[in-house]
Amino acid sequence: MQLMSDCKSHKTSNLLSRSQTQEEQAFTALYEEYWDYVFEQAFIRCRQYDIAENITQDIFVALWDQMEELRIENIRGYLYTAVKNRVLNWFEKERRYVPIAELLIEYQAATDSSDTPLLDKELVAVAEALINSLGTKQQVIYRMRYEQDLDTAEIAKKLNMNRKTVQNQLSLALAQLRASLTLLLVLTKFF
Repeated sequence: MQLMSDCKSHKTSNLLSRSQTQEEQAFTALYEEYWDYVFEQAFIRCRQYDIAENITQDIFVALWDQMEELRIENIRGYLYTAVKNRVLNWFEKERRYVPIAELLIEYQAATDSSDTPLLDKELVAVAEALINSLGTKQQVIYRMRYEQDLDTAEIAKKLNMNRKTVQNQLSLALAQLRASLTLLLVLTKFF
């Protein structure tokens, strides 16, 4: 059993040293050997398939990008720590996230009166105006995601864009909408 463990450790060491020279085949072998482990560790912590998958991909992209500078002795330990840190960062972002739907409900409650049907129409008009205030690409991506219910991979494929670019544009659009709705909610409460 010890011999098998030594062989695997030697194989991983070889993969690490070869991948640090950025040989694609070595990195691919490293990726294939550890992808499931990294995904499993991420999923155990965040319990969301898409998020765990994104974290896993981000870790391997960062590993590839930094391969020349990194001198990793224990790849499993390095990946474990990377997952832990990425998941903690994700939780930190989630804590600051206020869903737009919650803001809309709060807005409706703040303006609740006998004119509710009229306010609903106004709320839809405000939401549409806010979406229209986004940049062209952000509008298209937002509408594909939330009106056509496509995931970011599908959107990226249809728009011939990188998935990460789609995710970034969507995040920027949501942040802008969230900020605008929050301001609208605050103004509604005071006036």
